[in-house]
Amino acid sequence: MKLKAYQQAALDALRRYLVALRMARAQYAASADAGVWVREAWQRSGRDPETYHERRNGVGAPTPVVCLQMPTGAGKTLLAVKAIDAIQKIYREQTGLVLWITPTTQIYRQTLQALRDRAHPYRQLLDLGSAGRTLILEKDALFTPADIRDHLAVLLLMLPSANRRRKATLRIFRDQGGFDAFFPPEDRWREHAELLARIPNLDAFDAPTFTGQRIVKTSLGNVLRMLNPLIILDEGHRAYSPTAQATLLGFNPAFMLELSATPPPQSNILARIDAQTVLREGMIKLDIHLHSTSGGDWRDALLAAHLRRVALERIAEEHRRNNGAYIRPLCLIQVERTGAQQQRPGMVHALDARDFLIAKCGVSPDQVAIKSSERDDIESHNLLDLACPIRYIITRQALQEGWDCPFAYVLAVLTNAEATTGLAQLVGRVLRQPYARKTGLPALDESYVYCCRHASHQALQAIRAGLADEGLGEVAGEVIHTHTVAPNGRDGAHQTEARHTSACNTARPHFVVADGNGGWRAIKYEIDVLSRIDWEQVDRECLATIDLDADVQSGKTGPFAESGSISDADLVLIARQLADITPSPWAAYDFARDALTRLRRRYADAVIRRDLGFVIEALKQRLAGERDRLMLRAIGALIEQGALVGAEGTPATAAEVMEYLQ
Repeated sequence: MKLKAYQQAALDALRRYLVALRMARAQYAASADAGVWVREAWQRSGRDPETYHERRNGVGAPTPVVCLQMPTGAGKTLLAVKAIDAIQKIYREQTGLVLWITPTTQIYRQTLQALRDRAHPYRQLLDLGSAGRTLILEKDALFTPADIRDHLAVLLLMLPSANRRRKATLRIFRDQGGFDAFFPPEDRWREHAELLARIPNLDAFDAPTFTGQRIVKTSLGNVLRMLNPLIILDEGHRAYSPTAQATLLGFNPAFMLELSATPPPQSNILARIDAQTVLREGMIKLDIHLHSTSGGDWRDALLAAHLRRVALERIAEEHRRNNGAYIRPLCLIQVERTGAQQQRPGMVHALDARDFLIAKCGVSPDQVAIKSSERDDIESHNLLDLACPIRYIITRQALQEGWDCPFAYVLAVLTNAEATTGLAQLVGRVLRQPYARKTGLPALDESYVYCCRHASHQALQAIRAGLADEGLGEVAGEVIHTHTVAPNGRDGAHQTEARHTSACNTARPHFVVADGNGGWRAIKYEIDVLSRIDWEQVDRECLATIDLDADVQSGKTGPFAESGSISDADLVLIARQLADITPSPWAAYDFARDALTRLRRRYADAVIRRDLGFVIEALKQRLAGERDRLMLRAIGALIEQGALVGAEGTPATAAEVMEYLQ
């Protein structure tokens, strides 16, 4: 795997420092000042020794700790793998223990999967450096001194697992079987005493034996302290609490390399990669197109995000035919609830979003995955595989940090306006460019965010904050904001039905209808009004009076800017959306087909498909208007027949009844 120029420059800086470190260590081995060689190496590599923040390990020995600063999408895992090879060859040995510490479950799983896969470039680079003697371990694995002596052993740990705040409850620090070969036999008390004298921070049994000696615990934590590992610290800025620093340095590392987008001031930054460099190299998808609507209905945002993803996949398919590069655009969807018992009115649940995609957008169920603490539909999938069906991933916060998939292009945020923290974290998940290179097609080289409940200023600020958190503050200006006013006609099913239900459940109804048995009952929208609408009287010409810009290029930022002719899938999608207004799916399909036929007399298919989201909303607005017109007629007929009156027997008007029902 070829390094980018900026990655090679960072690696060269590390190598120069390692050479200086090795030479200074040899030169000052007998110095009374044990830490002078570390500061000397920092100076010899071209840095001010006064800027170096000294670290000492658990036995008080100086420990080189340096940081490579790089933003999201810069390829930190690749650089970490290359750095291991450089550190092992220049400063340590080709074999030995590497302790790779990750901050989250997502990063842990992704790293473990890549390093265990012998066909993955990361694993191949490790194998190349170790002459094929790479051993990938987890904290529950057992290993022997021979394993460490003969292999490059990479042990993955999550940062919480290494946190000693609750060390008595953590297995890593418990006395356990399986590591006995690293320690003297229990009855060799003098050897235990010598071991403790050499490494004073080893855990030992508090109770002395009858000889007056202490016995070292046979724990994994003690093994790590004895092996002086190389520590790779992913997202190192998370490990600067006193507890975390004490724990990491307490492992007695020979060297610690931090990788971070936003290192704290006390970091020893050896190389800094800026966001503009990463952008120029084509590693990230910018611009970010932010679309927010004023209507407040999450279905509007999800529909728009769905249309964008479908359009991107068509463009990606054409790109694959021309260039052979496979891209399957993914849409990430943030909802408010995911728990099995948390589905309730007023909160957008993962199942609500899933049902909408399947029932209203025609998405196949196997293309929709839910990722939460209770359910993980993506765990067994390689999202980059050609055979993977997943196109939509619904989550609340499980993907906010650490999860990266370069096929993620579209983010739909269906949460409330206050939930800007989640937005700030999620925006980084759609920035990684597939194959770390631009396609040359603007639609596939940029990313898209759709919000429904965020105020424009809040959403914009949250995204910029998210870019800063990912080390991309320098390109925060690459956010293009489009504010869309939801059509006034979006009174359709989702909002209107809620009002109807509320009206019909009122304790004292305002209007009643004859029940056919000589009595009266509260008016019911579906039974008494909607069922009486004569849908044959809909003005079909009115439905298609939609004005579009006939110049396809002028609308190049639309979701279908580079796509072709109208398909059956487009017709079905429109019909599903119109079914929110008319109770008959057959009527909805007929209206959709008729409207498209009329529009195609005026506009090319490419123009209609480019603005398909707008066309759908305009059709819904016009059909809702026709429904209301015919509803007034049906209500008027009931009043004329004397079958609809006020609750107290007072006269009613059609306008009053309409206002009550809405």
